[in-house]
Amino acid sequence: MPQNRKFLAQREKEERQKRIIIIATITILVIVFGLIVYGVVDRYVLKPRTTVLQLESETIYADEFEQRIRYERFRTINDTYQLIEFVQSLGGTPDIFAYFEQQIMLSVNKLQQPFLIGQEMLQAQSDDLIILVEAEKMGIELDESQVEDEIRRLFGYFPQGTPTLVPTGEPIPTSTLSSQQLTLVPPTATSEVEMEEEQTTLPTNTPQIEEPPPGEPDPTATPLLKPTEFTLEVYQENYNNYVDMLSNEGIKEKTFRDIIKLFLIRVEILDEITKDLPKSQEQVWVRHILVEDEDTANEVAELLTDGSDFSELAATYSLDDFNKDRGGDLGWFARGAMVQPFEEAAFSLEVGEISEPIATDFGWHIIQGLGKEQKPIDEAAFEEARNTAFNDWLTAKRIEYQPEINDKWESFIPSEPALPQAVIDFIELQILQQSQLPTEVPQE
Repeated sequence: MPQNRKFLAQREKEERQKRIIIIATITILVIVFGLIVYGVVDRYVLKPRTTVLQLESETIYADEFEQRIRYERFRTINDTYQLIEFVQSLGGTPDIFAYFEQQIMLSVNKLQQPFLIGQEMLQAQSDDLIILVEAEKMGIELDESQVEDEIRRLFGYFPQGTPTLVPTGEPIPTSTLSSQQLTLVPPTATSEVEMEEEQTTLPTNTPQIEEPPPGEPDPTATPLLKPTEFTLEVYQENYNNYVDMLSNEGIKEKTFRDIIKLFLIRVEILDEITKDLPKSQEQVWVRHILVEDEDTANEVAELLTDGSDFSELAATYSLDDFNKDRGGDLGWFARGAMVQPFEEAAFSLEVGEISEPIATDFGWHIIQGLGKEQKPIDEAAFEEARNTAFNDWLTAKRIEYQPEINDKWESFIPSEPALPQAVIDFIELQILQQSQLPTEVPQE
């Protein structure tokens, strides 16, 4: 009996130990499984749905932020590849590479510093939220058919036939010279000097057009329509190949389509805010004589007062070689085309009136007014004005709206797609070859 009791006690002890081991094992497995599940949920559910940017009812989640950065990296890598292929097509020598080195290295440095692209996309997507909020207030809505039509256009597929580009600008009529103007200018002068073909010593003050956000098409670019070269089946094949290329880099098809949609919304807003933009502007037609110092300018002014011919004085005195032999004629121009002191004087003159000597960074000018009219804006200038109006509008909206930004936004910046090793190897080889080039020894 005692032996049996001892045996039973030992057995009971072993059973307890087994239960403890089983419970501990199950507990560990549950914890491990829970951690795995939490990691998966955090990676694929919680983290992607973390808010990075928010403005009113519009939100940019971490997944969208990461996707846009991936697309920007993908686009930058492709641009770099194309540039390197172009360098190689020209011979790929160190001298040729040196010519394009700065442009290539800018892209490489950008790709190697993910934070830089992250900053760009944070600003770009802040603008996207402003665009979406304003589009809703303007009642602008797009459907998927419009997105599909734009994608087909980008791929050069026009199912209804290749559109014919129709000029949107108004023809600029040649002014009929008045009897007063005919007495001021020589018979060979023209009131329509094309400013694009003529260069003067006066620089322009043309406003700089803001670049579109990275990864987005230019909202004001004129479409470059291509002939319809393939069928719907070929288009779909090309599109699917592109989508597969994106997928291989972890980029969703939806990301690409959202970028196109935002581009179209920008175009709609651009059209809306510039619908009342004037299509004509005040322009002046002047001629001038440019001299080096004030004393010479006063001498020329005195000769003009005494009745000397403006064209003859321009040919004799003017330092502006581009127009001195045609009487100093600068043609028609609008505000913003010339430096400010010159512009203010030119727009203040009546036809036939001659200015006092005007000082600019280029010297001293004597200006004569030859014409002042409201003239239609040419197509290029009108598009530039639309761009400027849109950029001014967006700048004002950036001040008005302040999107909420997640303090930890940097943690959502991916470093993929990575710069291909082939690109790195090419650049290192070019730099090595440049370092081995013989240096010229100056001859005594």
